[in-house]
Amino acid sequence: MTRFRLLVGIALFIAVIGVCLLLFNTRQADELVAQERLVVVSPHPTEFIIPLVQEFENETGISVEIISSGTSAAISDIISGDDIDLLWGGSILSVGPYKELFYAYNTLNKTVFSEECKNVSDEFTCFSDVPSIIMVNNDIIGDIEVNGYEDLLDERLKGKIAFANPYKSSSSFEQLVNMLYAMGNGDPDEGWDYVKKLIGQLDGNMLDSSSEVYKGVADGRFLVGLTFEEAAVTMLKSGKHIGIIYMKEGVVSTPDGIYINKNSKRIEQAKRLVDFLTSKDAQMFMAKNLGRRSVRKDVEPSNMVISYDEMKKITVDKEKVIANKDKWTDKFLELYEEAANE
Repeated sequence: MTRFRLLVGIALFIAVIGVCLLLFNTRQADELVAQERLVVVSPHPTEFIIPLVQEFENETGISVEIISSGTSAAISDIISGDDIDLLWGGSILSVGPYKELFYAYNTLNKTVFSEECKNVSDEFTCFSDVPSIIMVNNDIIGDIEVNGYEDLLDERLKGKIAFANPYKSSSSFEQLVNMLYAMGNGDPDEGWDYVKKLIGQLDGNMLDSSSEVYKGVADGRFLVGLTFEEAAVTMLKSGKHIGIIYMKEGVVSTPDGIYINKNSKRIEQAKRLVDFLTSKDAQMFMAKNLGRRSVRKDVEPSNMVISYDEMKKITVDKEKVIANKDKWTDKFLELYEEAANE
């Protein structure tokens, strides 16, 4: 009997050790999988993101989880401590006030960036150059001629202009900056009279996201929309009958970025994604197939967009814009509320 008990005890001991080893190995495997996975929050359209993400995963073996979110909401999630490794998207003007949230990384690819995209803080890595544009639905615009901001004040367009809340949407904040400088003749403080008139033209329609703007125009819910170039190119490629208008008063083109959360537990993997997205191959694919302008000097723009020489380009004071972001968005919302209560 004693011998039997001893054998049972040994068997139980071996079983316990086996279970412990299994749990230990499972935990190690889970930790390894977690290390080889990146969580990326992005306002980019999913059809834009997917091909680049798939190529990165195939090349590196690192899986990427994409969370679709507006820029403002994404920053709020990072501040709240959510498990996010990178913010991919959002202009450097919109993200600029939150520099302290991000990890300083100077990718080697920056040596071939354009001067504008090279000379930014290391917390920001420029990804693409993004002109603001007006998008029109050619099927329903009729004889209404739209060549710039002034034309949006046509009474026939009242209530038919798509525009997102500039507090929530990075591209709409870019549009606000563009119209302040363009309609203020270079002085943003002088552009508010126009902004107030445009708000009246919205007729209470302010959208919650960038995607609602370009999809709303493409689907015919609005005649025109204030959006960004690549969104319009994507709609063109999908067969929508839309037109891209580069405002005659002037166009602001601002780089958007890739931003590594300084609290990421996967900094090295995040760096690899930054390096990949700014590599020549990825930037060439983006320019040729996705309608975005590269930040690299050695990559030609898509043939679906005009050259910078063909548009009236406006230069803005980036530090002034970043410093006034909250003030300007607050003022816009105040004017919007005043118009709604009239």
